[in-house]
Amino acid sequence: MDGPAGVAQETLYRALDETVSRLYGEGRPADALKAVEEAAPRIPSRRADTAHLAACLLTLTGRAEDALTTLRTALADGAWWSPAILVEDDDLAAVRDLEGFAPLLRESTARHAAATGVPLPPVVRRPQGTPRGVLVALHGADQDAALAAEQWAAAVDAGLVLVAVDSSQRSTPLYRSWPDTGVAIRDVTAALAELDEADRSLPLLAAGFSAGARVAVLWALSEESDAAQLPSGFLALGPALTPAHLDGALLARAARSTVRGRILVGEQDDDVTPEVYEAHTVLLDAGADITLETVPGLGHAFPADFTRSLPALLDSLSAARPRPAGR
Repeated sequence: MDGPAGVAQETLYRALDETVSRLYGEGRPADALKAVEEAAPRIPSRRADTAHLAACLLTLTGRAEDALTTLRTALADGAWWSPAILVEDDDLAAVRDLEGFAPLLRESTARHAAATGVPLPPVVRRPQGTPRGVLVALHGADQDAALAAEQWAAAVDAGLVLVAVDSSQRSTPLYRSWPDTGVAIRDVTAALAELDEADRSLPLLAAGFSAGARVAVLWALSEESDAAQLPSGFLALGPALTPAHLDGALLARAARSTVRGRILVGEQDDDVTPEVYEAHTVLLDAGADITLETVPGLGHAFPADFTRSLPALLDSLSAARPRPAGR
């Protein structure tokens, strides 16, 4: 949903999600459920997401039958979920044993298959005057390109064409992320194809937050692209990157790559640490030119001074040499 109503609902959902995460972490599922039940009617655009939250919390409070009913009612209202959400979420284990879950899973899976994998046009922002490069910005999980365009807007003031890309991989109607790196790279390649030839010939940098930051790293070190040029550098904020994402072939490419990378991690970012530190060590050991900076007091978020500091961060990457595709 676009417009003020959509923005208001999304703001309510973000606040609810933070509340539920906090109460869940404190071992208070009943209180978290109450928060969902009170807020959900005011967030119809997030019907699938609030139903999933409620179902998990109902199951945790011993009400698996009610959890299944909640999911079935939402399904009847048009909601759907990826198979992974329904099959792999430990909080729904008791629901999966109930009669009626299998047909729910079949219908939801069919809807997911029909809806996911469809790329959207990128959000493109151009600087005044002649641009000096292109920055591809990839959103975090449960975010979108419009938000990424806002978060990375200072790149436009710094003279770059900003290309914010929506993931085509969806877990619910509004929840987008980047679980499959190959699909993610295809989404990015399709977005870059929307640019004119002059823009596509400019130096290219990759950037992202959280799951999008992971893709920025892996794409920059990849050879899997039909684009005319791969990124010469990347800026990754709180990347959801682990050593498991770094196979031998990628590390071999990292060792001979000219890509320069910067990683920023919040000192209090429990979402991606310590795994991202371990991944950085693996990359350094392979010979990659990647620096990591820990931001004091920051959690899993953008630094408060990011708008001011972004131009200098991008300039620090610009000395990296362009790398033709297929190298």
